[in-house]
Amino acid sequence: MAKTLIRNRNISRTRSTKYDAHQKVLSQTYGALADLRRELSDSKSAVAEREDILRNFCSCPDSQRAWLLLEDYFEKLSLSRKDFPAADWWPRLLAAQGHNRLEELAFLFLRAHRTPPPELAPHANLNRFAEIEEAEQEQRLVRELEGWLFPQRPVHLDIPRASLRVVCRPQPDADQPLRFRLAIQMHLMRPRTGEKIRSLQDIIELTTRAAHEQELFPPDDWEFIQWLTETHRDRKDGDDTLVLSDVELMHWLVRWGHTSRLQSAADQKPLRFFGEIAELIPHLENGGEKELAFTHRLNLPNGETSALPGVHFFASRPPLALAGNTF
Repeated sequence: MAKTLIRNRNISRTRSTKYDAHQKVLSQTYGALADLRRELSDSKSAVAEREDILRNFCSCPDSQRAWLLLEDYFEKLSLSRKDFPAADWWPRLLAAQGHNRLEELAFLFLRAHRTPPPELAPHANLNRFAEIEEAEQEQRLVRELEGWLFPQRPVHLDIPRASLRVVCRPQPDADQPLRFRLAIQMHLMRPRTGEKIRSLQDIIELTTRAAHEQELFPPDDWEFIQWLTETHRDRKDGDDTLVLSDVELMHWLVRWGHTSRLQSAADQKPLRFFGEIAELIPHLENGGEKELAFTHRLNLPNGETSALPGVHFFASRPPLALAGNTF
């Protein structure tokens, strides 16, 4: 009996000595990475727990709940989102579903130069990852080439100190009173002089001054000034009001009708042009007691109708009508 006890004690001491020696060798060999190596040798229960989180994460449609599941998964690995410094990986994960989402998560570890955990290793297709990295590298090269060929506008380091407003009003045509022409006034605002109406030549002259004049205007205003100089350089009228011809009106609407550049003098709201087609439809209107008047109404693309007294008709080729603030 005594020999058996002594033998069991010797066996336990031998096992303890081997375990201590193994831990000592790990610490001496790997140094500070010894604790990390111990953490990577996960138990089956820890791997199964993380697999359950990933199973819920890959099929979760709610972005907030998916984010909480991912944070829980990172916490199990003693990681956080700060360990993945890239800024575009979360939209990629949300856009993917099922197996593709787990594949994107595995690629996230590979992009951060981390070994995917055991439960993510089957989803880390190295060949596909290499193909995706090569395609992204080509896209970055194309963007850099486009930025070199077409550089972006310089960023204003100071708040713009000048601005330009284009105010429009329908003006009856002298030859055809039932038709209108678009009269335009350009309001130039400077802090010292305030807002003043300038002629076309005054606006064109801004491009011939010193280079610092461009820095005083917002980029959108300066783009309009350059376009005005290129298209109306040969026009010699020096009036404060610029009356557009039929062709010029169509040119202006096509270029600026989808922006807020052209403002109405009546309500200061932008005039719009989207290429929509309106239709004149016959209409019987009750003019008084037992009297009917035959007239027309303008049928708008949205299904509404507008009475003709509230519509301004412009050019004849092509015919344009201004109903409200929309051409």
